[in-house]
Amino acid sequence: MNFKNLSIRTKLILMLSLSAIIALSVLSLTSAYYIVNNQREHSLHNLTQLVQITGENIKASLMFDDEESAAKILEPLSINPNIEEALLYTPKNRLFASYINPNLSIAQKETILKTRLKNLNPTLQQTINWDQISVMTPIFVNKEVIGYLKIDSDTKDIESAIINQLLRLLIAGGMIILIIVLVSFKLHHMFTTPIYKLLGIMDEVSLNNNYDISIEIDSNDEFKELYAGFSFMLSTINSQNKKIEFIHNQTRDSIEYSANIQKALLAKENDMVEFFDDTFTIWKPKDTVGGDIYLFETLRHKDEALLMVIDCTGHGVPGAFVTMIVKAIEKEIVAKLTKSDFDINPAIIMQYFNKHMRILLRQDTKGSFANAGFDGAIMYINKRENILRYAGSNTPLFLVQGEELRVIKGDKESIGYKKSNPDYIFKMHEIIIDEETKVYLTTDGYLDQTGGEKGFLFGKKRFLKLINYAHNKECFEQKKIFENSFDAYKQENEVKDDMTLVSFKINPSKGENL
Repeated sequence: MNFKNLSIRTKLILMLSLSAIIALSVLSLTSAYYIVNNQREHSLHNLTQLVQITGENIKASLMFDDEESAAKILEPLSINPNIEEALLYTPKNRLFASYINPNLSIAQKETILKTRLKNLNPTLQQTINWDQISVMTPIFVNKEVIGYLKIDSDTKDIESAIINQLLRLLIAGGMIILIIVLVSFKLHHMFTTPIYKLLGIMDEVSLNNNYDISIEIDSNDEFKELYAGFSFMLSTINSQNKKIEFIHNQTRDSIEYSANIQKALLAKENDMVEFFDDTFTIWKPKDTVGGDIYLFETLRHKDEALLMVIDCTGHGVPGAFVTMIVKAIEKEIVAKLTKSDFDINPAIIMQYFNKHMRILLRQDTKGSFANAGFDGAIMYINKRENILRYAGSNTPLFLVQGEELRVIKGDKESIGYKKSNPDYIFKMHEIIIDEETKVYLTTDGYLDQTGGEKGFLFGKKRFLKLINYAHNKECFEQKKIFENSFDAYKQENEVKDDMTLVSFKINPSKGENL
């Protein structure tokens, strides 16, 4: 019979048979244990009978207070070399007669006489330890205790019996273990070699992503079917991976190209540098593209501009699509403003965004599946008139004039969503630039980032402390401070959202630009 052709079930039956042999061996050891216990109990029983018989024989000596005859009655105990001592006491614990094995040492004899007079009770006492068996019995006459007899024996006979039994079990157990080891090696080779081979293939696949592996096995049992199934799975995964890789590469290339397009939509850094006395921007999408965007356009003359910091719905590709819509509306607004002569109000621009985003995404109709919009801030700056005008949607303005830091809150109304009120009137805040003014606008990606020792949000309080610390430094230094503080607080936490921070410094105009 070729073992290779046997089913796994048959192989398992053979293994269970071997397990049964092992179980029988364990049972034999257990039986030996009980045999040893029975031997000990037998020895204790024999000593108990000896004490009782000797007690009956010595009763008369106690009654007539004949110590000499009592000692002679105890002398025959010397026939048993295992008897260590026999002690006869009166009810008042006075040693009446004794026998001590002459082969004991002087120290052992002294110990017997000094320490073994304790804990006498008028009931039969039996104790057995690994080194001694002890039996004591009261001696009665007419139900009256007239003495106690105590005999102690060593356990050399028991030890000899245990050693003999263990030797027999050791020989039998050794033979069984040898057989088990030999069989186990054979079973180990039969069962684990295919498994380890399969594990090696799995390691190769996981470490090197190599799915082009040929698997062969010299067996006709279920392992062959397992290998065949695994080979088919590898082939299928390999084919699917190639398709996924192709799609992934296309998607990645598309997103990376989209990122270039989105970056092109952002405000031109040179335009902001020329307009403001100092400025810096931080724009970090959570993914390759994001839902944050900041826009800057000069309007009817070089000292008049519009600045927007916008946080659109979501992040990644969906958020990036919404920024495209925001940019389109912004270009329309700027085109109209540059041709107008009316006073520019960022709150009205907010309202315009609110209505037209709903219309463009058809969110003003029932049953619309789209629900996109944004929070953000719009700021109008006129350096000739030394004014800043601000309107915000869930986005505050942080303002430093002189050494005073103020927070101007925006309206708690989002832009363009289904539930946004198209008739909502936003509030405009006007700031006079009569001294050096520093402005900070940020999306909630900075303030809502979790981190620190307890995983709390960065929060507005920390942001205000950061402004107080950094605002007197040059903008390029401030940018590093804000970036490093963000990264240090985030630690190993995941970036929660897109993050945009725009800051600029502007001094009051003295009329040279008029």
